Formats: sequence, C-alpha cells, structure tokens
Amino acid sequence: MQATAHFLVWTLVLQVLIGFALALLINSKFRGSDIWTTVIVLPMMLSPAVVGNFWTFLYQPQIGLFNYVVAFFTGTDPAAFSMIGDYNLAPWAIVIADTWMWTPFVMLICLAGLRSIPGTIYEAAECDRASKWRQFWTITVPMALPFLMLAVLFRGIENFKMFDLVVQLTGGGPGNATTLTSIDLKREAFERWRTGYSSAYAVILFVTVFGLASIYVKALNKVKER
Repeated sequence: MQATAHFLVWTLVLQVLIGFALALLINSKFRGSDIWTTVIVLPMMLSPAVVGNFWTFLYQPQIGLFNYVVAFFTGTDPAAFSMIGDYNLAPWAIVIADTWMWTPFVMLICLAGLRSIPGTIYEAAECDRASKWRQFWTITVPMALPFLMLAVLFRGIENFKMFDLVVQLTGGGPGNATTLTSIDLKREAFERWRTGYSSAYAVILFVTVFGLASIYVKALNKVKER
C-alpha cells in the first residue's frame, strides 16, 4: 500500500501541474501551437506495454538515454545508477514513465476548461485594471478548477488499478518497491492461489475506490454549483 500511495500522490501532483501548465501554454495560441499539441498528445496514444518497453530501454544504465541526460546535468557516471534496479529509484522510474504518458490527457481536459471561459470576463477584468497575475488567480483557476478536479478523478481511478506499465518496467520489484495493489492482488490470486483472500481483497479495493470516488464527485458537484 505504501508503494501505491507514493505512486498515486506523485503522479497526480506532477500530471496536474505539468498538464495545467501545458494547457495554459497551448491556450495562448502561439505560432505552431497546433503542431505542438499533436506532438504532446502522442504518448497517450501508445499502449502501456509499448510505453513500458520504451522506457525500459531508456532506463538501461549502459545504453539508455535517460542516464546520460542525468549525467549531463549532474556529472554523475551514467553506469553508476539504475532507475529500475535500485530500490529507492524504481518507484520514481514508474512515476516518470506514467507522467510522460498521461500528462497529455490532463492537458486536454484542462485545455477544454480554459477555452470554456468567456473572453468577456477577461476584458472586464482588464477594464478594472486587474493584473495578469490577479486574473489568473481570480478568474482562470476558479473557473478551471472543476476540470482540474475531473482530471484528478479520472487519473486517480486509473492509477489506482495500474498494472501493465509496472509489470513491463519492474514487475513489482526490486523487492516490493513497486508492488502496487494490483500487482499484490495478482500475486495472491495467480501465484499463491489464495483465491478466497484475493476475492475479499478485490471487493475491499472496489468498495474503497467506489466510496472515495463518490465522496469526491459530491465535492466536485459543489464546486460546479458555485
């Protein structure tokens, strides 16, 4: 459960922050923004198995590009560390790969929210001589908040049952560093053959996720009514 909590928290934080920042950038409609939007959303069009194999190659200490990029900025020997082989780094390897894949999804939801804000509101704020920073905190963020919360809901549910990407990258290891609830459930059901325990485990997980999602949806509805 600790690995699941670590994975959930950091992927949600990074995906929401980066996705919202990219949505703000794309919404500014600079030259070539349509092309960049297409490039950014490419990772979410790939299957998790493909993304897992792709990042497994990038994380290789000897030939992987990731280690060489880290070495370029930090001066560390590229072969001195292994993202998917180190107990402390393996969880971050999963977080980085999932963030790369699904941040475009959050960006698209946030972009829809930003483009639903009427331009007349910003015009009125400019007439009142409100600064761009004040417009961001009093107009953009409050009106885009329901879309941000919706993105958190979707990604939270999906990340809670994440399985295939983790299996491709680390298989739940090293040790139990990346053993998410889905990996643990699979091991209990199909490796240890504890069918009764795994069935109860699955029901408890379903009730937990359903209950938390129901509470979250009620909070989301209250935000929309404001």
